[in-house]
Amino acid sequence: MNLLAHLLIAEHTDTSFAGQILGDEIKGRLDDRFAPTIRHGIRLHRAIDGHSDAHSAHRRLRNRFDAPLRRYAGILVDIGLDHALARAWPQFHDRPLEAFARYAQRRVIDEWPSQAPFAATRLQGLETILVGYRAPQGIQRALDSVAHRLRRDNPVAAALPALEAQKAAFDQEIALIMRDLYDVISCIDRTPRADA
Repeated sequence: MNLLAHLLIAEHTDTSFAGQILGDEIKGRLDDRFAPTIRHGIRLHRAIDGHSDAHSAHRRLRNRFDAPLRRYAGILVDIGLDHALARAWPQFHDRPLEAFARYAQRRVIDEWPSQAPFAATRLQGLETILVGYRAPQGIQRALDSVAHRLRRDNPVAAALPALEAQKAAFDQEIALIMRDLYDVISCIDRTPRADA
C-alpha cells in the first residue's frame, strides 16, 4: 500500500504516523535510535506491506500490467490502490479527505524524530500529496517521484494511462483488501515493546 492507506491504518490502530512514513525509509534491523512507538510504527508498516503484497487482490491487479510495466507492477498497484482509496474515501472515513490529510500531516510532523534520515520540514507538503491521490494529476506526481527515486531508467513516469485503464479493477478490489488488512493488523500487538 502507499502513503494514504498506511496513514489511515495508523489512525485506525492508534499507532505512530511518523513510523508509517519511516517504514519506507528505514531498512534492516531496528535499533534503539528510535523510540518504541516509532519502531512499532515501522514494524506495522512492514507488516502492512507484507500482507498487502501477498494478498490475492494485489496479485490480480499486478497481473493486469504488461511489459515493460509488469516489472514495476507492485509499485503501480500500491499507487493505484491509494488512488481508489482516495476516490472512495467516504466509505472508509467519517471526515473528509482534506480534514484527514491536514490531521495526518500534523501528526507526522509532531512525531517526527530527530534521528530520521531527513528533516520534518520536507513533510510540509504531505497534506497536498494525500489529497492529490484523488485526481490523476496527484497520481502523476506520485509516479514521477517514484520514477526519480529508482536507480535505472524506467517507464514508471509514463504509467498513468495504464493505471487509469485499470481504474474499475482497483475500485472493485479496494474494499476487500482494506477489510483484510484491518483484520490482519487487528491481530498484531498494538503495544510497543520496550525492547522492540
